[in-house]
Amino acid sequence: MGIIKPLDAKIANMIAAGEVVERPASIVKELVENSIDAMATSITVEIKGFGMSLIKVVDNGVGMDKADLKMAFYRHATSKIYEESDLHSINSLGFRGEAIPAIASVSKMTIASRQKGGIGHQITFEGGHYKSDGAASINEGTEVIVTNLFYNTPARFKYIKSERAEILAITETFERLAIVNPHIRFELIIDDRSIRKTLGQDDAYSIVSSIYGPNMASGLNAFSVEQQKIKIEFILLSHQFTRTNKRDISIFINNRYVQNYLLREAVIKGFAGKIMVGRYPIAIVKVNMDESLVDVNVHPQKLEVKMVNEYFLADLIERSVRSKINEATYGVIKDSKPVFKEQESKQEKYVHEQLDLTFFEEAINEIRSPESKKLPQMDYVGIVGGTYLLFQNEDGLYVMDQHAAAERIRYEYYYEKLSHLDNKQKQLLIPYELEVTKTELELISKYKKELLEFGFNFDSNNQLISAPTWLRDDEFSDAIIYLVNQLGLSREINMADYRDNLAKSISCKGSIKANKHLSRQEIDKLVSDLAKTKFPFTCPHGRPTITLLTHYEIEKMFKRVV
Repeated sequence: MGIIKPLDAKIANMIAAGEVVERPASIVKELVENSIDAMATSITVEIKGFGMSLIKVVDNGVGMDKADLKMAFYRHATSKIYEESDLHSINSLGFRGEAIPAIASVSKMTIASRQKGGIGHQITFEGGHYKSDGAASINEGTEVIVTNLFYNTPARFKYIKSERAEILAITETFERLAIVNPHIRFELIIDDRSIRKTLGQDDAYSIVSSIYGPNMASGLNAFSVEQQKIKIEFILLSHQFTRTNKRDISIFINNRYVQNYLLREAVIKGFAGKIMVGRYPIAIVKVNMDESLVDVNVHPQKLEVKMVNEYFLADLIERSVRSKINEATYGVIKDSKPVFKEQESKQEKYVHEQLDLTFFEEAINEIRSPESKKLPQMDYVGIVGGTYLLFQNEDGLYVMDQHAAAERIRYEYYYEKLSHLDNKQKQLLIPYELEVTKTELELISKYKKELLEFGFNFDSNNQLISAPTWLRDDEFSDAIIYLVNQLGLSREINMADYRDNLAKSISCKGSIKANKHLSRQEIDKLVSDLAKTKFPFTCPHGRPTITLLTHYEIEKMFKRVV
């Protein structure tokens, strides 16, 4: 007698629930996506007992008639696909027909719905079994109520996290759905209190204000790029607002939130050098592309997708973000922003940065050049701690870190020099003995020919006898060590990495140090050169070069205002 038998429908649905319904947030996602697919313009989510007691989703979509309402509880019954070819161009959020029966198998679930011009009807399932159905008094649309989640599968409770963690997951899921559908009015009610609410106004400022607050919406950068029939919409919050984790980098493919390491890292690289190491930007990236180029049927919860042009897309995102951030004219960072309050690591860390720079080598006499609108006109008033230069104007008190400012200036100078490498060399009167290890000296001997292409020439004793004209003597070792280490890994040097890393290394070591006394002429020159940089507000590490303490903030300190 055969031992292979088909699973009972109830058991099959409970297995599916384990894939589709991991936690309350999963149910919110599936139900709200169904509402979006039903062309709703208003969706309300109500939560009680962090989703274990009640999850209620109400929409004003097209609704279902009595027959469709019953059919929705059958596994793999769907209105989204009909033929095999439909799998290659899925343009709806749900399509497999697993969500409703999977949820119903581990809860008590009631769905009421009414179509335009029709009458309302409702049906209830409990633990995957039909319980009742009948007429319902309901507005046009659909109302789904899920209670007693996992009551018949107590083993699932060990996967449920704390109440705070579950509410956070529900809120994040709700926010992502609201962000990618700004034309829909959303409201999230948790324990009878409205937590999030959007107005359905299809614009970047409105949705960011609703989700993150109006203060963080100031300075946002919304734009789009289009290339090879791929359209990408970006909403980038100011570099002043950052997070300690990557959760607020939201990537959407054809209106579906996805977790994609490559695309998320592309956004982070685009912000590199503008925010501190260990901090992450807040960014929304919506990619619209041909459905046939995307396979969304590779993950039970459709959080991961396969794309045929993933690396092209990542490169386009990185270049677009970097270009827009570089050309954006942000204001001076206010000292009251929490992003820069963290303790800095004692060990220097560098982030990758690529800029298209034009560095002006000539100095100007004014503190602020007429063509530069980035740094404000301000008067020097003194120095504190031997490191921080103080300036004032009608806005308040500006504090400049002299070391960070010098780093930014030198970084852009060297980055520009490295972008136009030539063979101009300076002959050294005395052979230069490098500060390198024995292993590095062996690599130098091995790669003499390659190093010569970068302007470094050695004698038979591996001592440096000529070097690029734009490098200072105390910078030779850093440049050569980086080159030979890269050559040891690969015979080809990544010029973008070479420019970026070498510029950061030599800009840091050669910059004005803390507690170094500067003359007034040196201070004016420092401010003048900083004003001419492409991005004067942060050093290459992402730390601020200058902050503002407003008159209002000073008056609050002395209780002149309350």
